[in-house]
Amino acid sequence: MIVRDESKFLPGCLASVRGVADEIVVVDTGSKDDTVAIASAHGCRVVHVPWRDDFASARNESLRRCSGRWVLMLDADERLAPGQEVALRGCCGDGSASAYMLQVRSRSTLPTGIAVHVMPYARLFRNDARFRFEGTIHEQITPSIERAGGKIVSSSILIEHLGYGQGVGIMEEKAGRNLRLLHERLGKNPHDAYACYHIGSTASMFQRYGEAKEYLRRALRPGGLPDSIRAIVWDLLGEAELRTGAPAEAEKCCRSSLALAPVQLAARWYIVGAHIARKDFASAVPLLREILSMFFEAPSRPPLDIAVDLEMDESIVRQIMGQCMWKMGDGASALEYFAHALRLDPSSPEIRSNFDTALAVAGSHVASSGSR
Repeated sequence: MIVRDESKFLPGCLASVRGVADEIVVVDTGSKDDTVAIASAHGCRVVHVPWRDDFASARNESLRRCSGRWVLMLDADERLAPGQEVALRGCCGDGSASAYMLQVRSRSTLPTGIAVHVMPYARLFRNDARFRFEGTIHEQITPSIERAGGKIVSSSILIEHLGYGQGVGIMEEKAGRNLRLLHERLGKNPHDAYACYHIGSTASMFQRYGEAKEYLRRALRPGGLPDSIRAIVWDLLGEAELRTGAPAEAEKCCRSSLALAPVQLAARWYIVGAHIARKDFASAVPLLREILSMFFEAPSRPPLDIAVDLEMDESIVRQIMGQCMWKMGDGASALEYFAHALRLDPSSPEIRSNFDTALAVAGSHVASSGSR
């Protein structure tokens, strides 16, 4: 772990790995609160290093202090989800793998509302001197593992990320810090597609869609990003086009994303939005069925082809399906979808309202038919 002033989150993070971690290495980069005392009280090995505006450097300092055969990387505002211990230990017993992609789920409070994303990320890996982080901001270890010929395996082990759910103000503060470092990085290399992607993503997050489009298009220059990240860029462009009233362009962008990463929810969801914006409800329905089949009705979520994907409640998808059926004049199917959505989320006033309206209309049709 690397930390600074994380007394709010650190106890919960450490509690989540109690009984899992054989040692906990905490690199502190200048805390002024009780972070160091909390880490010490939990038996962590605390190392003090100066902050140099370089996340990879701090991460690698923590790796140099690890003595275990495997490393699990967490941030203080993250939690290893309950019930993951056996699976995690099982991964460490696999002699063929060099690293595992864990699922990092983030719930973000944005100006547009609450968004939930899931990101497969190499968070569990062998303690190998060839495996090191790269990048001053949004640092990655995957490139060094791949260069060393290491095998990276998917897993369903879940990490919950809490830090982005603290409110728009906290998000803006973190974004400001990150943007400063990203623009410094871009100043050194104007063709840095990874920096352009993150600047565009941040601009989109705060509804600065013109700026977002500029940097996202720069990120799509040939040869700059792997397909799993290029797909995200296309999705972000699609969302920006959709939110600025260009549904046809949004669909084109998301089709480009699906061509690169077929197993993902985000592109399908934005195309559904584009169809609905054009009142083409009949075209939205097959995609909604596909989303339900792939991501909710299957025994488990399939391994993703995209680096960051949307995550949403099944009740929302079924509610939107019901609304499309309603607009198409199929009240009976709409009622079925609203009823299913209500069973999944009985506290939703919007779903309740949709269900009650459809039920009332269905009842009036029955009464009318009986009178005849």
